[in-house]
Amino acid sequence: MAFLPHAQRWRALAVLVVWLLLLARSGAFQTGTDHAELGRDQNQMEGARREIQASLNIYRSLAQKDPDTYLPYVAATLNDLGILDSDQNRTEEARREYEESLNIYRNLAQKDPESYLPKVGATLNNLGILDLDKNRVEESLKIYRELAQKDPATYLPYVALTRNNLGNVDTAQNLKEQARKEYQEALKIYGELAQKDPATYLPYVALTHNNLGNLDSVQNLMEKAGKEYQEALKIYRELAQKNPEIYLPDVATMLNNLGLLDSARNRMKEALKEYKEALKIFRELAQKDPETYLAYVAATLNQLGMLDLDQNQIEEALKTYRELAQKDPQTFLPKVALTLNNLGILYSAQSRMNEARDQYEEALKIYREAAQKDPGAYLPEVAMTLNNLGILDRAQNRMAEARKEYEEALKIYEAFATQDPEQFTIDVERLKRFLKALPK
Repeated sequence: MAFLPHAQRWRALAVLVVWLLLLARSGAFQTGTDHAELGRDQNQMEGARREIQASLNIYRSLAQKDPDTYLPYVAATLNDLGILDSDQNRTEEARREYEESLNIYRNLAQKDPESYLPKVGATLNNLGILDLDKNRVEESLKIYRELAQKDPATYLPYVALTRNNLGNVDTAQNLKEQARKEYQEALKIYGELAQKDPATYLPYVALTHNNLGNLDSVQNLMEKAGKEYQEALKIYRELAQKNPEIYLPDVATMLNNLGLLDSARNRMKEALKEYKEALKIFRELAQKDPETYLAYVAATLNQLGMLDLDQNQIEEALKTYRELAQKDPQTFLPKVALTLNNLGILYSAQSRMNEARDQYEEALKIYREAAQKDPGAYLPEVAMTLNNLGILDRAQNRMAEARKEYEEALKIYEAFATQDPEQFTIDVERLKRFLKALPK
C-alpha cells in the first residue's frame, strides 16, 4: 500500500499554520513476478530498479523467441517497474511502463480472458492512480465486479480496493459525495470479509475508516471525522499488539490525524496528548529505520511545535527536513518551506520580525521554484506565504509592500476558487478584508 498525497489543508483566518496530513492510502496492484521487496530509501529503490530492469531485458529477449510463454512476464515486470517509478515520482516513465503492460494484457485477454482480465483490471487501476484518471479506475472496477459475480471469494477484495482507490481519485478531483459513496461501499465489503477473515481484512476496514475521516475533515464534519479516526485507531492498536512492526506506524499515523483534528476543534489538551504519543512511536521507529521514519518525526515535531509554540521542536523539524532534502530535494524541499513558514509564524509571535522575514522569504523562494514545475500543488503555498509576509509588513507599517503581497496572493486564490470554491473562498474573502483594511 502506498501513501497518496492529500491536497486539503486547514487555514486559520490571519496567520496560516500549515500541517502535513498523514494520509489516505491507495493500492497499486502487482501482477505476477517475484522480485525482491521494493525498498523505500533511494539506495534500495535503485537496487530494486536494476534487478527489475535486468529481469525485463531477459524476458523481452525470451519473448522474441517464445511470445506465448514470456509476454506475460514482460507485462508483469513492466507493471512492477511502473510501481517503482510511480513511488519515485517518475511519472512519465511509470505511465509508459503501465501503458505497455496494459496493451500486452489486453491482447492476451482476447485469447484467454479468464487468466488475463484480472491483469487488465490491475494495470488499469495502477494507471488510474498515477494519473488520477477516473475512467481508468471505473473500467478496472467494472472488470472486477463482473469477475466477482462468478468468483466472489477471489475478487470481492479487489472490488473493495478499487472502490477505495476510486474514492481517492474522486477526493482529489473534489467529487466529495461520490468519494463518500465509494468509501462506504468499500467499507461494507471489507466489514463482511473481516467477519470471516479478520487477520487479513481488519487492516482494510481501518484504512477505509481513515479515508472517510479524511473526507469528513475536508468537509468540516468534525464529529464524524473524529469517530472514523477513533475507530481506525482502535483497530490499529489491536493489530499492533500482535504485530507491532507492521501496525505501530499506523497507530502513530492515526494519532497524528486525531491531533490535527483536535487542534482544529480547539481541543488542545487532547491534541497535545495525541501528538506526543505519535512522536514517541515515530522516534522509536526512526531509531531502527531512519530512512523511512525521520520524515514522520519531523512532521510530528512541526505539528507539536505549533501547538505548544515550541521553537526548539520546529527548529529540530527544520534541521531534519534540510538533511532529508539534501538527498531528495523534490520530496523534502517543500517540507523545508512549510517548516520555515511555521518558524516565521512563531518568530512573529515573539516580535522577532527580521528573523520571521528571513524564514518567510526563504519559504517563498522554495515555493515559487516548486510552483514552476507543479503550479497546481504549490501556487496555493506561494499565496499562503505572501499572505504571511503581508501580515508582517502590515505590522511593520510597510503598507506598499503589504498591499503588493496581498494582491498577488488574492489573484492566486481567486483563480483556484473558480475550481474549488469550498476550499479557497475563505482565502479570497480574507485577502479582500486585509486589502480593505490597509490605509489608502
